[in-house]
Amino acid sequence: MKSPSCDRHKNLRMVPFFVENPARPTRGHACPVPSCGRFHDAEGYFDMVGGRPVRAQKSAKERAPSVREEILKAIRAMAGV
Repeated sequence: MKSPSCDRHKNLRMVPFFVENPARPTRGHACPVPSCGRFHDAEGYFDMVGGRPVRAQKSAKERAPSVREEILKAIRAMAGV
């Protein structure tokens, strides 16, 4: 798998990382810029605060695809597909 680009530094590829926290281990990628503190895993981009991942609330635009999928699922269910 190719490392993602940092969402704050588009020209830089993130480097692999692993963090063990009490809730669950986190594997993903970290921005190589020391002052950035941005990370990426299977759930998306996040910051680490106090050793725990903190994700931003998704905007309406980011939520739209999941709403779209729910609508399509309902239509398919009604159509019997």
